[in-house]
Order: sequence, then C-alpha cells, then structure tokens
Amino acid sequence: MVKIQFLLIFLLLSPVMRSQEDIYIGKKQTLYSAALQEEQGYWINLPENYEQDKAQTYPVIYLLDGDSFFHALVGISKAFSSGRGKYLPPSIIIGVSSTDRTRDFTPTASAAGRDGKVSPGTTLEGGGSETFSRFLTEELRAVVDSAYRTNGRNVLIGHSYAGLFTLNTFLCHTELFDIYIAIDPSLWWDNGRLADEAEKRIENKDFTGKSLYIGVATKKRTDRVDIHLNKVNHLLLNVLPQAENLRFFSKSFPDENHGTVAVPGIYDGIKQVFGK
Repeated sequence: MVKIQFLLIFLLLSPVMRSQEDIYIGKKQTLYSAALQEEQGYWINLPENYEQDKAQTYPVIYLLDGDSFFHALVGISKAFSSGRGKYLPPSIIIGVSSTDRTRDFTPTASAAGRDGKVSPGTTLEGGGSETFSRFLTEELRAVVDSAYRTNGRNVLIGHSYAGLFTLNTFLCHTELFDIYIAIDPSLWWDNGRLADEAEKRIENKDFTGKSLYIGVATKKRTDRVDIHLNKVNHLLLNVLPQAENLRFFSKSFPDENHGTVAVPGIYDGIKQVFGK
C-alpha cells in the first residue's frame, strides 16, 4: 500500500507526467546609458491582449526598484485591470533597476543622517537624481516608446529613496509624468531639504492633469531618532493642499513600517488614483 501511495504522489507531482502551463510575467532587458555611463537592467510586462489588439495603445508605468517590486506590481495590475475591481487601464509595466540607489535617487549630496545630524568623519553621498532622470525619461523612455504601442501617458512609482526621487521629479520636473505614486519617501534626506523647499517649488505652478499619491508608514519606532515623519507631515498638511488643480491623495499605514509599506502602498495608490 505504501508503495502504491508513493507512486501516485510521484505521478501527480512529476513535471514529465503532468501537463502544465508555464507562467511568464515579464522579460528582462538591458540598455547602455550614456548619461550614467553604465549598463542598466529593466523588466517589461505587456498587457495580456497586446499581441491580439494591434490598434490599442497603452499607458506606461515606470516602477523604480523593479528588482524588488516588479512581481507585486504585475499581480496588482492584473487584479485591477480586469473583473469587478477594474480600476487600472491595461498598461505596459517597466521595472527599472539601479546599480547605486543612493547616487541615483537622491536630489542633493548630503552627509546628514536620519536624525538630521552629521556624524564626525561622514562624507557626502548622493545627488545624482538629475542624471538618473535623463536616463529614465530620455534614454529608456525613447526605447520603450519606439518599441511598443504607448499612448504618451506615463506613471512613476517609487518607495523610500525612489519615493524621494518620485517626489523630487514631481516638484521640479512636473511635466515628465502624469501620475506620481510615492511610498514612504525618504524626506529625511539632507536634513529634509526637499520638504522645506517644496512650498517654493509649487508656487505659481498649475498642476492641471497631474495626480499625486503619497503613502506613509506611521508605525512608531523606538530604536532611533528620525525627522522623517515631521517632514512628511509638513508636506502633507501645509504644502500640497496649496497646489493648484492637483489631484492629491494620501494614506497613513499605522500597522506598517518603512520596510513593509511598499506593496500595500502601491496597491492603495493605484486604487485611489485610478478609482472611479
């Protein structure tokens, strides 16, 4: 009897004996960046009916830290672009990687820590976001737009340092994307400089046609002093409500910390921005 049970289990589990369909959610590509002077990797996922409907064009979602969150976003997009929960139009998803997140995603060079202080012997780091932006919006976008049927509508999603990059792009180069989703952006960077300068950045600017979502992990931490939440609250309460004609959404996640908020934040951000 034991031998028979073992044989049945083997037959059920054996890939040779069973017929099964492999699931592919994307393809990895590489592109040499003249701006960054290095090879950059990215992942691409096309809508399910892309090959069948040759006349259809699609928005493009650029997801930073694609190596970490590409799988999650593809799953979320499939859930939200079909069935009863149809929020998101079928979209091309580009998961973008970075070889140096501090260099690529921070707008200024800084030696200050999360508490806003500079420790003795600390050296300046970061400040390369403008260069990475040229790669993203001039080099990579040109390749995507020429190879695929895009419709000119672009979404930028980022978490942590990438969320800081997303917010900096929104404030300084608003025209580059239509929708910005920033999850727990690292606004402590450079002693909160971006948040402090945000009011001046939005002054006399019309945000018609632009949407911004900010998700924030608010679970309390006792292991360190961090100016992050103070800077986020200043931005959410005092600055962004003044932005003219901006579609603005935000959510607090009291049960999530900085490391766990990315996926629920992306989920909620897409649901709110694209919700009916």
